[in-house]
Amino acid sequence: MKNILKGIVVILMVAYPFLVGWGLSQGQFVWVSAILIGLGIIRLFSKGNQLLLPLTWFAILCGGLSLLLKDHAWLKMYPVFMSVGAGIIFASTLIKPPSMIERFARLVEPDLPESGVIWTRKVTIVWCIFFVCNAAIALYTVLFVPMKIWVIYNGFISYILMGILFLGEFILRKRHQRLNQQQLAELDDQKKE
Repeated sequence: MKNILKGIVVILMVAYPFLVGWGLSQGQFVWVSAILIGLGIIRLFSKGNQLLLPLTWFAILCGGLSLLLKDHAWLKMYPVFMSVGAGIIFASTLIKPPSMIERFARLVEPDLPESGVIWTRKVTIVWCIFFVCNAAIALYTVLFVPMKIWVIYNGFISYILMGILFLGEFILRKRHQRLNQQQLAELDDQKKE
């Protein structure tokens, strides 16, 4: 049951921009605000990863401010805060290692070599830059473009960009590891000669 609830929360969070677009087009921002607060509260009490706590509080904050101020703009700000929060989370792992990408890499490759650790740290910096840029674009969509464009960027394009960055990093990391292994093998061969 717990996994089903987590799955529902993840699906609703991913679909969030579409819920906002639909809710605002129907004049129902109160329900969307309540859903966002509810999702935040569920995540808060689900005892998940403590690193994700800022994202949970941002959900509650945006939904709460939307209800209190009767201003749907706070619902549109949630993706901005998500990117800022994700950037903060990734940056904090640079200060207190292992870096976020190293953590992901070790799920697939527990014995990550030192060259991989250095590589994943650099990629974590790239992700931090991505989140800053994504937050800026998301904020621009809140302030200056029609709702349709806001939904398209925050509900589709930003996810595609994240997927491209994630997949690109994975492919480049594997290539980097292969090159390092070849170099190490060549060094071993030279020592034997």
